[in-house]
Amino acid sequence: MKIKQLKNKIVSLVKRKKTLGLALGGGAARGIAHVGVFKVLIENGIPVDMIAGTSSGALFGALFAGGLPLKEMERATRRAGWHRLVRIALSRRGAVSGESMVRLVEDSIGKKDFKDLKIPFVAVASDLRTGRKVVIDRGGVGQAVHASSAIPGVFVPVHINGKLLSDGMVVDNVPADVVRKMGADVVIAVDVLPKIVLSSDPENMVEVVERSLDVGVKLASKRILEQADFVIEPVEKNIRPFSLNHADELIEMGRAAAAPLVGAIRRKLLSFHL
Repeated sequence: MKIKQLKNKIVSLVKRKKTLGLALGGGAARGIAHVGVFKVLIENGIPVDMIAGTSSGALFGALFAGGLPLKEMERATRRAGWHRLVRIALSRRGAVSGESMVRLVEDSIGKKDFKDLKIPFVAVASDLRTGRKVVIDRGGVGQAVHASSAIPGVFVPVHINGKLLSDGMVVDNVPADVVRKMGADVVIAVDVLPKIVLSSDPENMVEVVERSLDVGVKLASKRILEQADFVIEPVEKNIRPFSLNHADELIEMGRAAAAPLVGAIRRKLLSFHL
């Protein structure tokens, strides 16, 4: 009887499909590298079951979860420009309105609520009143992406459900912990901030500040990234956060960083424990 029970348990474990979750990190324009990771997963038949995204990771996660074809996503990154994303705001809380971000999402996948998405998705933002992480999983997807990517001091923060929200990078830039709580058995975290060690130095005061912020956020993410099964760090050079003219290069960086992991990801999805 014990042998039969053990056999049945083994069979049920083998039949049970492990779920794969993506934790997509923020990094402004560097988030374009997520598209290269998507390409590798799709080309190799690796299905994504759930996504958590922060800032630009929320943007690309929403587009992917909403079913935007990769070719259209690539075209959108190539023709992106700050003139399409920036609208000057008359506000003391920020110089730029993020309403253009809402329109970008809605023009790409339609005016969707979270329940309408093809893949379960959440966006991570920061509550400016409490300093706490806020996981947005209901309501309008465009507005959630807007909140998750509202860079403090640049974009006007967003009011949602009585909270004043801004960029999630402050509290959880690569939300591996969030996608794990969503139920993912296997977690792939994609950190698009440049690696800690770079081959070239910052060239001016602005680049020094940008680099310092990147390093601070990256080090703060280290503990959370320990919850991921795979960590992809595709950006190896100091591409600036607001530089939108590196789309092809960033997509290729994402593809090149993800491709060597395909075999290991497949094995992890197929493995089981008694």
